[in-house]
Amino acid sequence: MKAILLHDGDSREIAGNLLKTIKKQSIHGETLLLEGAWESAESYIGEILADTTHVIAVFSNPVGSGPSGLSLFSFAAGFALGACLPLVFYGEGSPSLAPRFVKNFSQFTNDAEFLAYMVREAEEWKRDHTLKQARSSLLERGMPVTVDYLGRCIAEKNGEAVALFLQAGFSPDTLDKTGVPLLCLASRSGDREIVKLLLKNGASVNLPARDRGGSALIDAALGKYSDILGDLLKVGADTDVKTKDGQSALIIAVGLNDEPAVELLLKAGANADDPDSLGASARKYAALFNRSGMAKLFAAYAPPAPEKQEKPCPGK
Repeated sequence: MKAILLHDGDSREIAGNLLKTIKKQSIHGETLLLEGAWESAESYIGEILADTTHVIAVFSNPVGSGPSGLSLFSFAAGFALGACLPLVFYGEGSPSLAPRFVKNFSQFTNDAEFLAYMVREAEEWKRDHTLKQARSSLLERGMPVTVDYLGRCIAEKNGEAVALFLQAGFSPDTLDKTGVPLLCLASRSGDREIVKLLLKNGASVNLPARDRGGSALIDAALGKYSDILGDLLKVGADTDVKTKDGQSALIIAVGLNDEPAVELLLKAGANADDPDSLGASARKYAALFNRSGMAKLFAAYAPPAPEKQEKPCPGK
Protein backbone atom coordinates (compact mmCIF):
# COMPACT_ATOMS: atom_id res chain seq x y z
CA MET A 1 0.00 0.00 0.00
CA LYS A 2 1.26 3.46 -0.88
CA ALA A 3 -0.46 6.73 0.01
CA ILE A 4 0.29 10.07 -1.65
CA LEU A 5 -0.44 13.09 0.53
CA LEU A 6 -1.04 16.07 -1.75
CA HIS A 7 -0.66 19.46 -0.10
CA ASP A 8 -0.09 23.14 -0.73
CA GLY A 9 2.54 25.32 0.93
CA ASP A 10 0.33 26.21 3.88
CA SER A 11 -0.31 22.58 4.79
CA ARG A 12 3.22 21.25 4.33
CA GLU A 13 3.69 20.66 8.07
CA ILE A 14 0.30 18.99 8.48
CA ALA A 15 1.02 16.59 5.62
CA GLY A 16 4.47 15.82 7.00
CA ASN A 17 3.05 14.96 10.42
CA LEU A 18 0.36 12.76 8.91
CA LEU A 19 3.02 10.92 6.92
CA LYS A 20 5.05 10.24 10.07
CA THR A 21 1.90 8.94 11.77
CA ILE A 22 1.04 6.40 9.09
CA LYS A 23 4.65 5.29 8.68
CA LYS A 24 4.65 4.28 12.35
CA GLN A 25 1.95 1.80 11.31
CA SER A 26 4.19 0.45 8.51
CA ILE A 27 2.12 2.20 5.84
CA HIS A 28 4.26 3.49 2.98
CA GLY A 29 3.61 7.02 1.75
CA GLU A 30 4.98 10.21 0.24
CA THR A 31 4.08 13.87 0.35
CA LEU A 32 3.70 15.90 -2.82
CA LEU A 33 3.62 19.71 -2.94
CA LEU A 34 0.99 21.02 -5.35
CA GLU A 35 2.68 24.19 -6.49
CA GLY A 36 4.50 25.27 -9.65
CA ALA A 37 3.66 25.23 -13.33
CA TRP A 38 1.27 22.54 -14.51
CA GLU A 39 3.26 21.75 -17.66
CA SER A 40 6.52 21.04 -15.81
CA ALA A 41 4.96 19.05 -12.99
CA GLU A 42 2.38 16.92 -14.80
CA SER A 43 4.73 14.18 -15.98
CA TYR A 44 6.45 14.06 -12.58
CA ILE A 45 3.13 13.66 -10.79
CA GLY A 46 2.20 10.90 -13.20
CA GLU A 47 5.34 8.98 -12.27
CA ILE A 48 4.75 9.50 -8.55
CA LEU A 49 1.16 8.27 -8.78
CA ALA A 50 2.02 5.20 -10.86
CA ASP A 51 2.13 2.78 -7.92
CA THR A 52 -0.15 4.74 -5.58
CA THR A 53 -3.07 3.01 -3.88
CA HIS A 54 -4.59 5.98 -1.99
CA VAL A 55 -4.72 9.67 -2.94
CA ILE A 56 -5.02 12.04 0.01
CA ALA A 57 -5.49 15.81 -0.29
CA VAL A 58 -4.30 17.81 2.71
CA PHE A 59 -5.21 21.49 2.76
CA SER A 60 -5.23 23.85 5.70
CA ASN A 61 -7.91 26.03 4.08
CA PRO A 62 -9.82 26.25 0.79
CA VAL A 63 -8.08 29.42 -0.40
CA GLY A 64 -4.33 28.92 -0.05
CA SER A 65 -3.75 26.55 -2.95
CA GLY A 66 -3.91 29.06 -5.80
CA PRO A 67 -4.90 28.26 -9.37
CA SER A 68 -1.87 26.08 -10.15
CA GLY A 69 -2.36 23.99 -7.02
CA LEU A 70 -6.03 23.55 -7.82
CA SER A 71 -5.16 22.48 -11.38
CA LEU A 72 -2.65 19.95 -10.19
CA PHE A 73 -5.12 18.66 -7.63
CA SER A 74 -7.68 18.29 -10.42
CA PHE A 75 -5.19 16.12 -12.28
CA ALA A 76 -4.57 13.97 -9.19
CA ALA A 77 -8.30 13.66 -8.47
CA GLY A 78 -8.93 12.67 -12.06
CA PHE A 79 -6.18 10.06 -11.81
CA ALA A 80 -7.65 8.66 -8.60
CA LEU A 81 -11.10 8.37 -10.10
CA GLY A 82 -9.84 6.93 -13.38
CA ALA A 83 -7.74 4.33 -11.58
CA CYS A 84 -10.55 3.58 -9.08
CA LEU A 85 -8.36 4.62 -6.14
CA PRO A 86 -9.76 5.93 -2.86
CA LEU A 87 -9.74 9.74 -2.67
CA VAL A 88 -9.46 11.26 0.81
CA PHE A 89 -9.64 14.83 2.07
CA TYR A 90 -7.99 15.90 5.31
CA GLY A 91 -8.98 19.24 6.82
CA GLU A 92 -12.04 21.35 7.52
CA GLY A 93 -12.37 23.27 4.26
CA SER A 94 -10.82 20.83 1.82
CA PRO A 95 -13.97 19.55 0.01
CA SER A 96 -14.61 23.03 -1.42
CA LEU A 97 -11.46 22.47 -3.50
CA ALA A 98 -12.87 19.38 -5.15
CA PRO A 99 -13.69 19.64 -8.84
CA ARG A 100 -17.33 19.26 -9.69
CA PHE A 101 -16.78 15.73 -11.05
CA VAL A 102 -15.55 14.51 -7.65
CA LYS A 103 -18.56 13.06 -5.85
CA ASN A 104 -17.40 10.09 -3.75
CA PHE A 105 -14.67 10.73 -1.23
CA SER A 106 -13.86 10.41 2.46
CA GLN A 107 -13.16 13.36 4.72
CA PHE A 108 -11.40 13.47 8.09
CA THR A 109 -10.75 16.41 10.35
CA ASN A 110 -8.62 14.84 13.08
CA ASP A 111 -5.60 12.56 13.27
CA ALA A 112 -7.28 9.73 15.21
CA GLU A 113 -10.09 9.21 12.68
CA PHE A 114 -7.67 9.50 9.77
CA LEU A 115 -5.24 6.99 11.28
CA ALA A 116 -8.02 4.49 12.07
CA TYR A 117 -9.19 4.73 8.46
CA MET A 118 -5.68 4.20 7.09
CA VAL A 119 -5.05 1.18 9.33
CA ARG A 120 -8.31 -0.42 8.14
CA GLU A 121 -7.41 0.30 4.53
CA ALA A 122 -3.92 -1.16 5.00
CA GLU A 123 -5.32 -4.37 6.47
CA GLU A 124 -7.84 -4.73 3.64
CA TRP A 125 -5.20 -3.94 1.01
CA LYS A 126 -2.84 -6.54 2.50
CA ARG A 127 -5.55 -9.22 2.38
CA ASP A 128 -6.42 -8.35 -1.19
CA HIS A 129 -2.77 -8.18 -2.23
CA THR A 130 -2.04 -11.56 -0.65
CA LEU A 131 -5.07 -13.08 -2.40
CA LYS A 132 -4.01 -11.77 -5.81
CA GLN A 133 -0.42 -12.90 -5.36
CA ALA A 134 -1.51 -16.40 -4.34
CA ARG A 135 -3.84 -16.74 -7.32
CA SER A 136 -1.10 -15.52 -9.62
CA SER A 137 1.37 -18.03 -8.13
CA LEU A 138 -1.06 -20.90 -8.68
CA LEU A 139 -1.69 -19.92 -12.30
CA GLU A 140 2.03 -19.54 -12.96
CA ARG A 141 2.45 -23.15 -11.80
CA GLY A 142 -0.24 -24.29 -14.21
CA MET A 143 -2.74 -24.97 -11.43
CA PRO A 144 -6.39 -24.04 -12.10
CA VAL A 145 -7.80 -22.01 -9.22
CA THR A 146 -10.74 -24.37 -8.68
CA VAL A 147 -12.14 -26.49 -5.87
CA ASP A 148 -11.51 -29.67 -7.87
CA TYR A 149 -7.83 -28.88 -8.23
CA LEU A 150 -7.57 -27.98 -4.56
CA GLY A 151 -8.94 -31.43 -3.72
CA ARG A 152 -6.38 -32.95 -6.09
CA CYS A 153 -3.56 -31.10 -4.31
CA ILE A 154 -4.74 -32.52 -0.97
CA ALA A 155 -4.89 -36.03 -2.41
CA GLU A 156 -1.36 -35.57 -3.77
CA LYS A 157 -0.20 -34.21 -0.39
CA ASN A 158 0.92 -30.93 -1.93
CA GLY A 159 0.82 -28.78 1.20
CA GLU A 160 2.52 -25.81 -0.44
CA ALA A 161 -0.19 -25.58 -3.08
CA VAL A 162 -2.94 -26.01 -0.47
CA ALA A 163 -1.47 -23.07 1.47
CA LEU A 164 -1.63 -20.97 -1.69
CA PHE A 165 -5.27 -21.91 -2.25
CA LEU A 166 -6.11 -20.76 1.29
CA GLN A 167 -4.22 -17.50 0.70
CA ALA A 168 -6.14 -17.14 -2.56
CA GLY A 169 -9.40 -16.89 -0.63
CA PHE A 170 -10.62 -20.48 -0.40
CA SER A 171 -12.33 -21.24 2.90
CA PRO A 172 -10.80 -24.05 4.99
CA ASP A 173 -14.38 -25.35 5.21
CA THR A 174 -14.75 -25.66 1.44
CA LEU A 175 -16.59 -28.79 0.26
CA ASP A 176 -15.62 -30.68 -2.87
CA LYS A 177 -18.23 -31.52 -5.52
CA THR A 178 -19.30 -34.62 -3.55
CA GLY A 179 -19.78 -32.64 -0.35
CA VAL A 180 -16.60 -33.71 1.43
CA PRO A 181 -14.87 -31.01 3.53
CA LEU A 182 -11.18 -30.29 2.94
CA LEU A 183 -10.36 -31.48 6.47
CA CYS A 184 -11.93 -34.86 5.71
CA LEU A 185 -9.99 -35.08 2.44
CA ALA A 186 -6.75 -34.34 4.27
CA SER A 187 -7.54 -36.93 6.97
CA ARG A 188 -8.29 -39.52 4.30
CA SER A 189 -4.99 -38.80 2.56
CA GLY A 190 -3.14 -39.17 5.85
CA ASP A 191 -1.32 -35.86 5.49
CA ARG A 192 -0.87 -34.56 9.02
CA GLU A 193 0.71 -31.27 7.93
CA ILE A 194 -2.21 -30.35 5.70
CA VAL A 195 -4.60 -31.24 8.53
CA LYS A 196 -2.66 -28.91 10.82
CA LEU A 197 -2.65 -26.20 8.13
CA LEU A 198 -6.43 -26.37 7.72
CA LEU A 199 -7.01 -26.32 11.47
CA LYS A 200 -4.65 -23.35 11.86
CA ASN A 201 -6.70 -21.51 9.25
CA GLY A 202 -9.94 -22.15 11.13
CA ALA A 203 -11.35 -25.36 9.65
CA SER A 204 -14.42 -26.64 11.51
CA VAL A 205 -13.26 -29.88 13.11
CA ASN A 206 -16.73 -31.49 13.25
CA LEU A 207 -17.97 -30.59 9.76
CA PRO A 208 -19.56 -33.78 8.35
CA ALA A 209 -18.90 -35.30 4.94
CA ARG A 210 -22.00 -36.00 2.88
CA ASP A 211 -20.76 -39.32 1.53
CA ARG A 212 -19.94 -41.15 4.78
CA GLY A 213 -21.80 -38.88 7.17
CA GLY A 214 -18.92 -38.68 9.61
CA SER A 215 -16.34 -36.03 10.39
CA ALA A 216 -12.58 -35.92 9.87
CA LEU A 217 -12.20 -37.94 13.09
CA ILE A 218 -14.02 -40.84 11.44
CA ASP A 219 -11.73 -40.60 8.41
CA ALA A 220 -8.63 -40.57 10.59
CA ALA A 221 -9.88 -43.67 12.41
CA LEU A 222 -10.64 -45.45 9.14
CA GLY A 223 -7.13 -44.70 7.88
CA LYS A 224 -5.51 -45.75 11.18
CA TYR A 225 -3.88 -42.32 11.36
CA SER A 226 -3.53 -42.06 15.12
CA ASP A 227 -1.39 -38.94 14.95
CA ILE A 228 -4.04 -37.09 12.97
CA LEU A 229 -6.76 -38.45 15.22
CA GLY A 230 -4.88 -37.08 18.22
CA ASP A 231 -4.52 -33.66 16.59
CA LEU A 232 -8.26 -33.55 15.93
CA LEU A 233 -9.09 -34.52 19.49
CA LYS A 234 -6.84 -31.76 20.83
CA VAL A 235 -8.92 -29.11 19.05
CA GLY A 236 -12.26 -30.46 20.27
CA ALA A 237 -13.36 -33.13 17.81
CA ASP A 238 -16.63 -34.78 18.83
CA THR A 239 -15.64 -38.30 19.91
CA ASP A 240 -19.13 -39.75 19.46
CA VAL A 241 -19.97 -38.62 15.93
CA LYS A 242 -21.12 -41.54 13.76
CA THR A 243 -21.10 -42.61 10.14
CA LYS A 244 -24.31 -43.22 8.22
CA ASP A 245 -24.28 -46.83 9.40
CA GLY A 246 -23.97 -45.78 13.03
CA GLN A 247 -20.30 -46.51 13.65
CA SER A 248 -18.29 -44.20 15.90
CA ALA A 249 -14.55 -43.64 15.62
CA LEU A 250 -14.09 -45.87 18.68
CA ILE A 251 -16.02 -48.76 17.13
CA ILE A 252 -14.00 -48.36 13.93
CA ALA A 253 -10.71 -48.33 15.85
CA VAL A 254 -11.69 -51.51 17.72
CA GLY A 255 -12.63 -53.23 14.47
CA LEU A 256 -9.29 -52.27 12.89
CA ASN A 257 -7.39 -53.43 16.00
CA ASP A 258 -5.88 -49.94 16.40
CA GLU A 259 -4.99 -49.82 20.09
CA PRO A 260 -3.29 -46.37 19.98
CA ALA A 261 -6.47 -44.86 18.52
CA VAL A 262 -8.66 -46.67 21.04
CA GLU A 263 -6.57 -45.31 23.89
CA LEU A 264 -6.67 -41.75 22.53
CA LEU A 265 -10.43 -41.89 22.07
CA LEU A 266 -11.12 -43.38 25.50
CA LYS A 267 -8.89 -40.77 27.17
CA ALA A 268 -10.85 -38.09 25.31
CA GLY A 269 -14.12 -39.42 26.74
CA ALA A 270 -15.50 -41.50 23.86
CA ASN A 271 -18.61 -43.50 24.78
CA ALA A 272 -17.61 -47.15 25.05
CA ASP A 273 -21.20 -48.42 25.28
CA ASP A 274 -22.93 -46.44 22.51
CA PRO A 275 -24.25 -49.09 20.06
CA ASP A 276 -24.01 -48.99 16.27
CA SER A 277 -26.89 -49.83 13.91
CA LEU A 278 -26.38 -53.54 14.70
CA GLY A 279 -26.80 -52.90 18.42
CA ALA A 280 -23.21 -53.63 19.44
CA SER A 281 -20.93 -51.17 21.22
CA ALA A 282 -17.16 -50.70 21.07
CA ARG A 283 -16.80 -52.56 24.37
CA LYS A 284 -18.82 -55.50 23.05
CA TYR A 285 -16.82 -55.63 19.81
CA ALA A 286 -13.57 -55.66 21.80
CA ALA A 287 -14.85 -58.65 23.77
CA LEU A 288 -16.21 -60.35 20.64
CA PHE A 289 -12.88 -60.02 18.83
CA ASN A 290 -11.00 -61.04 21.98
CA ARG A 291 -8.94 -57.84 22.08
CA SER A 292 -7.28 -58.41 25.45
CA GLY A 293 -5.14 -55.25 25.24
CA MET A 294 -8.20 -53.17 24.47
CA ALA A 295 -10.13 -54.77 27.31
CA LYS A 296 -7.54 -53.35 29.69
CA LEU A 297 -7.91 -49.92 28.11
CA PHE A 298 -11.68 -50.04 28.54
CA ALA A 299 -11.28 -51.10 32.15
CA ALA A 300 -8.81 -48.27 32.83
CA TYR A 301 -10.48 -45.38 31.03
CA ALA A 302 -14.14 -46.39 30.70
CA PRO A 303 -14.99 -48.85 33.49
CA PRO A 304 -18.54 -50.20 33.22
CA ALA A 305 -21.04 -48.73 35.60
CA PRO A 306 -21.63 -50.92 38.67
CA GLU A 307 -24.75 -53.03 38.46
CA LYS A 308 -27.59 -51.79 40.62
CA GLN A 309 -28.59 -54.17 43.37
CA GLU A 310 -32.28 -54.46 44.10
CA LYS A 311 -33.20 -53.28 47.54
CA PRO A 312 -35.26 -55.78 49.53
CA CYS A 313 -38.86 -54.85 49.98
CA PRO A 314 -39.85 -53.73 53.48
CA GLY A 315 -41.01 -56.58 55.66
CA LYS A 316 -39.04 -59.27 53.82
